Amino acid sequence: MEDGLFVKIVIPEEVVTLQNIKQWIDELVLFNPDKMRTKQTERKFKLIQLHRELEKIFSNDDVYFQLDLKNDTSYFTLTKGVLQLPSILCMYSKSVYEKISVNEIADKFTVFFQMYNGIVGYAVSCEDQQWQNKTDIEAFIKSNKSLEHVTFKPHFILKDREMIDIESFPGHNHFSREGIWFGSTWSMWFGERYYSFIPKDKLLSFSDGYKNSELSDGSISIVLYENVWEYDKPSNRAIQWQFRKVVGIDEVAHKVTKKIDRR
Repeated sequence: MEDGLFVKIVIPEEVVTLQNIKQWIDELVLFNPDKMRTKQTERKFKLIQLHRELEKIFSNDDVYFQLDLKNDTSYFTLTKGVLQLPSILCMYSKSVYEKISVNEIADKFTVFFQMYNGIVGYAVSCEDQQWQNKTDIEAFIKSNKSLEHVTFKPHFILKDREMIDIESFPGHNHFSREGIWFGSTWSMWFGERYYSFIPKDKLLSFSDGYKNSELSDGSISIVLYENVWEYDKPSNRAIQWQFRKVVGIDEVAHKVTKKIDRR
């Protein structure tokens, strides 16, 4: 199965406007969608109809929705919910990144992140994202994936079983109640609102990756290693672990998730 590029950007509520969404569809949907959904029913993609539906959604006082555009191999999802911050999720298949390189795609999101006051974002191989956050032991065995150096813990539902502790993996994710991401992937972006969790100077202090740049708006772009598809190289895994350690990703994330558990 071909790998894909997964990108997620968390954005503030105030930038989710009808005009901006139309612009995002034009700039970030880098494939030809054949299906769309703004309500419960998925149907054939028609841009004029989509615009009408979005206009109807934005005519209400409380604007909460999920917009899905997709074809058989790629998708674009924009979510504006009640409890979590808005986010954009994109999955680009090989048919996309053969025409526009993954670095060019990342550059598009760097521009997007600055223009729309991004809070946090990341780009990663879909395959790697999946396995770095999978807890199913049997899935690893069936796929001949190594369980060397992997730790286990009691299953959170089936108490007589074990599950993989994803903190064994350098690419595991944490999320706060409002959807703020904490992790370590190929390419990442951090905005002003993120610095209340991890200070800007601490993020900029990380020097073991491929690139670490302060952008013109004060946000940060970090690329841990050069080639997104070489995530499994030992040297690249070591960089992921080092990033987590230097900036304190897990220390902060554990505090945030403990606060959620106490509520």
